[in-house]
Amino acid sequence: MALLLLGAAFCQAQPGKNRMEERIAAFKVNFFTQQLQLSPEESQKFWPLYNQYEKDKQNLRNQYRLDQRIELMSDEEVAEFIDQHLEFEEKMVALKRDFFNEIKGVLPIRKVAMIPKVEQRFKRALLEEMRKRRDDHPNRRNFNRNG
Repeated sequence: MALLLLGAAFCQAQPGKNRMEERIAAFKVNFFTQQLQLSPEESQKFWPLYNQYEKDKQNLRNQYRLDQRIELMSDEEVAEFIDQHLEFEEKMVALKRDFFNEIKGVLPIRKVAMIPKVEQRFKRALLEEMRKRRDDHPNRRNFNRNG
């Protein structure tokens, strides 16, 4: 979740948002394809489903504003916040369940089982790549420009 917020902050705050999104998407496709050892046929079936899953998750996140400061809320607002948070989590689980049920018809079950681990590895790899590029180019805030 923090990675998504980090990525969103970079994309919103920086010019060339589309270029950065494209580079991250290409990095993700390459990373997942290698980690899951997807054949061209598997990739062709996997990516439309995965991209829709990611889009659905983002749409769900956008529906729920769960980043509010609890210490500034009344007790009634906190109770409502808890209910909304639980509803959000339930809908996320349902999305994940639907995606995994659908992807089981596309990929071998062992590759399906690897997806959560690959997602975690990707987040770490992306953060590391962003840090590396920032450290390699101290005058640059991200890897969007000139490289």
